[in-house]
Amino acid sequence: MNTNHFSKVMAAKTDDELQSVINDKKTFVQEARQAAAWELERRGIGYEMSFEDELDPNSNKKIEQHESPFQFNKDRKFVTNDSDAPVLYTKRAITMFSVLFSTLFGSVLLMSNLKAIGNKNGRIWVLVFGIVYTVFIVVVANQFKTIMNLALLLNFGGAFILTEVFWNREIGREQKHQSKKIWKPLIISVLISIPFILAIIYGE
Repeated sequence: MNTNHFSKVMAAKTDDELQSVINDKKTFVQEARQAAAWELERRGIGYEMSFEDELDPNSNKKIEQHESPFQFNKDRKFVTNDSDAPVLYTKRAITMFSVLFSTLFGSVLLMSNLKAIGNKNGRIWVLVFGIVYTVFIVVVANQFKTIMNLALLLNFGGAFILTEVFWNREIGREQKHQSKKIWKPLIISVLISIPFILAIIYGE
């Protein structure tokens, strides 16, 4: 049976909801709609899908050539008030936490997103990356004795990998989603960071 990381979410929907997902090209990415079609097929309800005319390969290449690393303005169009869309921390939030705190904090937000869509394997890979990359930052920053400036630069790199590699691969570049509030993780992150900040200030 064919599956992808949207299959678990689609399995909980009714037949009518699955039909709506398949037909809603503006809200759902191709992988989500394909998972819905597979679920209908599993239930004995055949549904033929064709994606050949959905994208213009030439125009898509032109768009990619003009993209910059962080497309926050473009990402906003994927944030919706649709109650059927998953509630996720935005790319902007993940980048902010990665830069201000560490890549590991940004990884935790992305892991929460992957949990919301039922992508267990993706969560594991993001966690491994977050831990390994954070350790790498600490080692490199200490080696060059320029902790703040170099760490910030490397955190930007970590944020880019989380939002433009892991997000696009595990969630989908054009996945419509509701914006999740950041106040709770922000308070927790600040409380966790305070002891380390004090250690740096009074340890010098």
